[in-house]
Amino acid sequence: MTQQPVARTPRSAQPRGPQEAAPGTLSFHLKRAEQAMIARKAKAVRALDLTEPQCKVLGYLADGAAKSCTQLSREALVTSQTMTGIVKNLESKGLVTRHASPDHSRVMLVSLTATGAERAAAAGDLSRSVETSLRQAVTEEDYAQLLRLLNRVAEIAPGLPLDA
Repeated sequence: MTQQPVARTPRSAQPRGPQEAAPGTLSFHLKRAEQAMIARKAKAVRALDLTEPQCKVLGYLADGAAKSCTQLSREALVTSQTMTGIVKNLESKGLVTRHASPDHSRVMLVSLTATGAERAAAAGDLSRSVETSLRQAVTEEDYAQLLRLLNRVAEIAPGLPLDA
């Protein structure tokens, strides 16, 4: 008895899982816009020998307050492991230092060095320049509407029913 080959549906025709945003969905367009902005900022800060995620961390530390990797990872919306790697790279460039917390000896805090503060300021200027360029490329009304809609999505998304 010969077994017939099983017809397989090509991956491109299979239903997408919840992590995969199909073109045309809100998730797809949000991610596409985010990636375009990140890519533009990354290109801008390359001259500072920084990646876009490293610039975010420098920005989170720019107020002078020392923070743990856990705090930084929450702010950056990445895992603690990812943040630890970013911090190690910044430390190897002499832009941050790590030291034990005075409150919890097992917690390491991250602070900017003087060079890190200078680089954070320069990166912040470049990031604001990209943001300003985008804002100037659209009308004030479109920009204000975009912010209102994005804020509205952030407000209502957590409460949406899962079975809809």
